[in-house]
Amino acid sequence: MPATCTVMTPQHRQPHSTWLGAVLCGALSLLPTVTTAASFDCSQAAHPVEQLICNEAELSSLDQRLATLYQQAREKVGADIKPLQAQQRDWLTERNACDTSECVAEAYRQRIAALEIRVEGPLGPITERKEAGWVEIIQQGPQIELKARYPHLSGEDTATLAANRRIAARVRQQLDDFRTSYLEFLFDNQGEHLGPPWAMEIDFASLYSGPRFWTIDLTTYSYTGGAHGAFDHQALVLGRDHGERLAPAELFRPDSDWLQRLAELSLAKLSAREPFSADSDDDWLREGTAPKAENYQVLLPLADGLKVIFGQYQIGPYAIGIFDVMLGYDELVGLLNPAWFGP
Repeated sequence: MPATCTVMTPQHRQPHSTWLGAVLCGALSLLPTVTTAASFDCSQAAHPVEQLICNEAELSSLDQRLATLYQQAREKVGADIKPLQAQQRDWLTERNACDTSECVAEAYRQRIAALEIRVEGPLGPITERKEAGWVEIIQQGPQIELKARYPHLSGEDTATLAANRRIAARVRQQLDDFRTSYLEFLFDNQGEHLGPPWAMEIDFASLYSGPRFWTIDLTTYSYTGGAHGAFDHQALVLGRDHGERLAPAELFRPDSDWLQRLAELSLAKLSAREPFSADSDDDWLREGTAPKAENYQVLLPLADGLKVIFGQYQIGPYAIGIFDVMLGYDELVGLLNPAWFGP
């Protein structure tokens, strides 16, 4: 039997527009009957949006999912149900203002995500997996995803165990801080997640096992809304004799002017590269490579030299990305601490 519908006119005193009803009726008359199962009685569907839901399987499925979550949320809040009911009424008003299937579907997805946070918790379960050489942590919530993979050094000696604790503590603290920020964000928005999902991913770009230290380049990508996320490098240089982290200054002789030398070499090498070569007098570049301790926090001593990484916005706008320079050990003669680089 072909689908039928009635265009509501002013005498019906319905709050929707007659033009949308006419468009829907014209479209539905050209379609075969669609058997769906919405959470309400489709034989009583009068609003154009309800008619869309009853005649489109995807929308009907979303409607059922939302109805299930809403009932679970009602059971969870117990007697304090009025705020939840008010939110649902506000959402229905927004949904009914839609005039396309895409708009209706997006309204459902956003409301479902908000109810999933209420019912299932905002952060979701944590899974942890340990393989030879690395550990992986994954946590997936309705509107947040956290992934971390970090190295696990081989060995049972005191220094190696201490180094593994230091690495794990650094990564897990980052995850905890991100979770805390997300919960504060939800609290500030009365439990609703407004905007796109949040995400954090931690990995290690390189692992160097030298004779006297381990060098780990931890990379972190985080997104909390806006035009783009943030990408960050962290250097973990851990002594093989004690497993503790070496600060950047400890890599150099205490009486050396290492910052000045790193600044001179970095500015010269970067000025010879695009996009800096055409504007080597750029104040942003000069400030970002100036001989200040805060500019040289990501130092990675590797087999062939010292890699210096400059963060986002440190030496130029976001669009240029992240830059690094490799300084040969022969360029740093007399500056390096012989306790870590000696024969």
